[in-house]
Amino acid sequence: MKLKVLFMICVLVFSLVFASTLPVFSQEKEQYYWIASVSTLPLFLTHDYPALKEEADRVGAEIHFMGPQNIDIEMQNNVLQQVMAKNPDGILFMPFGEGHNTVIDQVLAQGVPLVCIDGDAPNTNRICYSGTDWEELGRFQARLMAELIGEKGKVMLSAVIPNDNTLKARNGIEKEMEKYPNIEIVGLQNDQGSVIEAARLTAEAIQANPEINGFIGINASSGPGIARAIEEAGKVGEIKVVCVDNTPDIIEAVKKQTIQAAVVQKREAFEIWGFRVLYEYNHPSTPILQKYKDMGFPMVPKLIMTGVLVMTPDNVDQMIDVLDYQEQVYKDMGLM
Repeated sequence: MKLKVLFMICVLVFSLVFASTLPVFSQEKEQYYWIASVSTLPLFLTHDYPALKEEADRVGAEIHFMGPQNIDIEMQNNVLQQVMAKNPDGILFMPFGEGHNTVIDQVLAQGVPLVCIDGDAPNTNRICYSGTDWEELGRFQARLMAELIGEKGKVMLSAVIPNDNTLKARNGIEKEMEKYPNIEIVGLQNDQGSVIEAARLTAEAIQANPEINGFIGINASSGPGIARAIEEAGKVGEIKVVCVDNTPDIIEAVKKQTIQAAVVQKREAFEIWGFRVLYEYNHPSTPILQKYKDMGFPMVPKLIMTGVLVMTPDNVDQMIDVLDYQEQVYKDMGLM
């Protein structure tokens, strides 16, 4: 009997000692934030939000989506400062030009990791940029347009000004168009990320310069606005359109062949990999990587380029099938 009692005591002591060596996990979920202007853009709601919610759920974290309803650099900076005051575990930030640089560096100086997504802030200390190579996207758009208009004609660009993505895409378009001496870029209209403004400016451009036979849209709102104006002018097919992304109105315009090609960013990919960089930064996956971080050399990538897809009237139905499947999966998971 005494031996049995002694054995039970030993087991209890061993159990307590063993339990004390186990890692202690916090019951509170880590808090991450996603911040952008035009934060409720349908493109974000259908691609970015559910993909990030799924990824955050996978690691037991929470992600919050914030930002002004229009393109407002000052307001977006205010939101970033408000989030910084919460001392979150990480921030995914979509900059619209150089006007965010000071605040981005303030966030990082406070010890909050920040990754730029979709748009970059290369002159800051941001941990990483995860997104599209916008100069290469511009080159791609230029090649598509050149083929569509038979390598001759006049082309108008439409985009948000000022914007780092616009600048890079425009550089790519202009460099690529040097290969086509019979194509003239007649201007760059500032559509302010608005379908209505893009339509208005496109209508004015067509009236002022009837020789225009191509428009290249460099943001998600450019293409639908351009398409609307071309339809109203009765020039569908006569004026070719190359745009960016695959919102429902862009898909509809491609099906109607008002838009001949849409260069589609891999939004889910760059959002998920951006989040994974933040999480790996906070939780190095091996002791060696943790040691490097402790030394001030976090072993995470500085640049992730996720590439693009091209949607045309020939493959738009396949794109619709994929998007319908994706939407149903997200709904089944309660993410939409």
